[in-house]
Amino acid sequence: MALSGLDKVTTRPKGGVGQVMLISAGSFVRAVEDPAGGRFSRIESSEAPVEYVFREDRAVYSETLSDDGLRGLVRHTLEMELSAGETASRATDELVRRSGEGFVAVVTMASGERILVGYSSRFGARYPLRVAKMASASGSVPADFPSVKITLESTDANISKGLI
Repeated sequence: MALSGLDKVTTRPKGGVGQVMLISAGSFVRAVEDPAGGRFSRIESSEAPVEYVFREDRAVYSETLSDDGLRGLVRHTLEMELSAGETASRATDELVRRSGEGFVAVVTMASGERILVGYSSRFGARYPLRVAKMASASGSVPADFPSVKITLESTDANISKGLI
């Protein structure tokens, strides 16, 4: 008996995260669907996105599909590691303070592809990213730089869509 479906081609971007921009969910108005389908053509917001500068090669976006017995769920996880210091301290304070409202993220992959996270066609911004975990580390050896790792998570029923 042969297994089928194992050679399924994925269209998910590869190669890591290049840029993260966050918009508070309360100021996010909508994302306009591309008529060709499968992507958003533009976003509308009452506030400008804020770019979060993370340590080089220290950001990860992942989607985990699971089943709760009734329907499939998708957990969206965005992790960023910031160099410890005043800038990281202000950024983490701001993220924690505004986490109750949540965030919609424009994640630009290293490949140049952009993904809209924390917003879906079905639910809008009702299931935004929120701070799930924050950890700071002094570094394991003297040459390591102190850092702060922030994890934002959201769960909804859809994988994220691309943004043109």
